[in-house]
Amino acid sequence: MASQSQRPTFSQDQIRGYFDRIKLPEKYRKYEVGGLEPDQALQYLALIQKHHLVEVPFENLTLHYSYHRQISIHPEELFKKIVSDNNGRGGYCMENNCILGTLLRSLGFNLYSAGARVFDDGRWTGWSHMVNLVRIGDNKYHVDVGFGGNGPVVPMKLNKSGEVQQHIFPATARLQWKNIPGNTDPDQRLWVYEHKIDDNSDFQPIYCFTELEFLPSDYNVMNYFTSTSPRTFFTRVIVAEKKILGADGETLLGSLIMGNGDLKWRIRGEKDKEIKFEGEEDRIKALREHFDIKLSLAERESIRGLPSELK
Repeated sequence: MASQSQRPTFSQDQIRGYFDRIKLPEKYRKYEVGGLEPDQALQYLALIQKHHLVEVPFENLTLHYSYHRQISIHPEELFKKIVSDNNGRGGYCMENNCILGTLLRSLGFNLYSAGARVFDDGRWTGWSHMVNLVRIGDNKYHVDVGFGGNGPVVPMKLNKSGEVQQHIFPATARLQWKNIPGNTDPDQRLWVYEHKIDDNSDFQPIYCFTELEFLPSDYNVMNYFTSTSPRTFFTRVIVAEKKILGADGETLLGSLIMGNGDLKWRIRGEKDKEIKFEGEEDRIKALREHFDIKLSLAERESIRGLPSELK
């Protein structure tokens, strides 16, 4: 690891390993984006984001299948877990977006990260999510590979017009620059990421984020609460999700989604297939066969006695 602007970067060998991990075709690989035109840089950013979403799962298995139940968001630890250990692992928001941000910085992209509040059960959480903000030419783009489910699938330009942008058909997404319920100051504004499942539905708020740069120390606080509090989703429920790429190698068709007790294939907005788990062996088998996640014996045994264990 080298240091650039007081933030870690990956070596060229590590970048190559990352590209192998996300199965980025050799013909598309570029190790420096400084010479690209803005439209070329944006296209390359979108390609990396898509391959990451397909190959690196959004998951919280460490909080259930480990004895230490601790999540590190240091780039070296993330690289070992997600890339070099070759166990098919991913991570939750701060893990996936931190390692992607480190890769993008290593390639020469101009970016920083910011915090987000999630809209959960009709209320906004505290700062509990991370997004990357990438500047290309005169524009700034919101890039996220760490939300799963209805999270964004392309770089989204910060555009106050509320332009509707691409998602997995028939869904769409948009960013709104507005005040949120709960603010006492009517002049406050945040970017609100909204998702619509199809043309017959309404846009729903998913999360909101600020353009204020968050520091590593901010994420240390966020990561500690998110990974330890019994009130958070991640400590109570097992989740794993990754996107499904079509046969053309270009189009995202849907998502593979694991909950505590089942695995679903959601294709073009509809449930295509479902597997119900009868016990731990079924879930571990599904992780291995469909996510290529290989849990060690110690990891498999460490879930015993937790509420998330399947009896």
